[in-house]
Amino acid sequence: MVVRIALSIGILAALAFCQEGESPATPSFLFLEEFDSGSIEPFVKSGSSKYSGQQVSVKDGSILFKDANKHYGVSAPLPAAVVTKDESFVFQYEVELTEGLQCGGAYVKLLKAEGDMDPTKLDNESPYVIMFGPDSCGDTNKVHFILRHQNPVSGEWEEKHAENVPAPKKDKKSHLYTLVVRPDNSFEIFIDLESKAKGSLLKDMEPPVNPPKEIDDPTDSKPEDWVDVKKIKDPEAKKPDDWDETAPKKIPDESASMPSDWLEDEPDMVPDPSAEQPEDWDEDEDGDWEAPVIANPKCAKVSGCGEWKRPEIDNPAYKGKWSAPMIDNPEYKGEWKAKQIENPNFFEDPHPHNIADIGAVAVEIWTTNAGIKMDNFIVDKDEAAVKAYGKNTWGVKKAAQDAESKSEAKQKAKEEREEKRAAGGISNMIEVYLGDAMDLAAENPIPAVITAIVLLASLIFLCSGSSSKPKPAVAQTSATASTEEKEETTVTPDDAKAEEDADEDGDTKGKRAKKRTPKAE
Repeated sequence: MVVRIALSIGILAALAFCQEGESPATPSFLFLEEFDSGSIEPFVKSGSSKYSGQQVSVKDGSILFKDANKHYGVSAPLPAAVVTKDESFVFQYEVELTEGLQCGGAYVKLLKAEGDMDPTKLDNESPYVIMFGPDSCGDTNKVHFILRHQNPVSGEWEEKHAENVPAPKKDKKSHLYTLVVRPDNSFEIFIDLESKAKGSLLKDMEPPVNPPKEIDDPTDSKPEDWVDVKKIKDPEAKKPDDWDETAPKKIPDESASMPSDWLEDEPDMVPDPSAEQPEDWDEDEDGDWEAPVIANPKCAKVSGCGEWKRPEIDNPAYKGKWSAPMIDNPEYKGEWKAKQIENPNFFEDPHPHNIADIGAVAVEIWTTNAGIKMDNFIVDKDEAAVKAYGKNTWGVKKAAQDAESKSEAKQKAKEEREEKRAAGGISNMIEVYLGDAMDLAAENPIPAVITAIVLLASLIFLCSGSSSKPKPAVAQTSATASTEEKEETTVTPDDAKAEEDADEDGDTKGKRAKKRTPKAE
């Protein structure tokens, strides 16, 4: 009956899990690439010689950049240019660094929509709107968020770098990177669906999106007679007559004396008496052989050997080179600054969240690490939908990787326990039994209770059995007898009379037992 109930519960749980685990319908994003077809399409390799020989394929449902120490360049044109006007913009993708990240990038460029967007012409000069993702090498260790913004007056495009961005994940597991730009000009960076950095496009970009109203006059220059030296040497100061520049900084300590055990006639180093001339030594070619020198063993137990010299101490008369003291410069005019003029290229963009149109997703990187995987590229405007997709895809992948890591750790622990089981010993066996019990409890909670009782009994038996041994009966009898012999006894008058009567009768069987009581101390 119990078995039937358990099976019924298990079947119901399995059905519930299957219903909950069904993949939801893929939402309609502006751009989504999952690489389910087994091909890197719609991504196309660049034809530039810079990326010659790049090995790019699909493995385990992800695009794989296989080799180390390579430049990679692939891009995928979007079905239609993404235009952002007073609405959110969201970009998300997965990165798995199968060999970690020592030096290189795993970021993505969202290319500016212009011309025919021919992916075979991609190179590092291809104009992008946003660069986002992990990069680590040397002093660089960050998740980039770079926005290229056009000055509407000068027409120039400038890179604006987000400040205080987070560090990337450099382990070998899959991680999810999400960038959100909102219509209030705020931005936020998520790693594994957790917020790691946020800021304002108007306040937290370097250089600022909007330039200053005034700038230095490029035609202005510092006058030749401008004095910006704040301190000068006092021209009226003179070196004192008693100032001795030749006095040394250190002098011998005249109060010191040579230690009584100092061996002046013994050198610090002596030929090694155990060294022998090599058999193949040719004096005609190699010259006279000399034994290598070693520290004189006679000097090891004394204060020193060889010529004794007094230790040096600071010279109280030392003053060093004289220099005139510094005084305020009477001609000092202050720090020179160029005149300020109106910035001819000044503008004020109150809505930098309206980014330039995006026409393609590109991976244009250089890396020293092999095995970089990327997956599930999304470009859209619905923040909640993008995150929900990440939870249903990357979240499942993360759970599987965590379970695998847990299984590997469990297997490793089991192997270590087997080694200890083979080695034996009380301490090892306790660890082995406890480890087995914990594994069993995790897998089968109900039987684990019974097993725990058995293991506990085994442990008690092992501990008690090893700590004491049963003593022979003779030893115990001897000990008891010895104890009894040490006790002093007191015989009552009635007992004495009974013994006398027994002696007279010659019947030892009728003798009354003596009543022994310990003598009061």
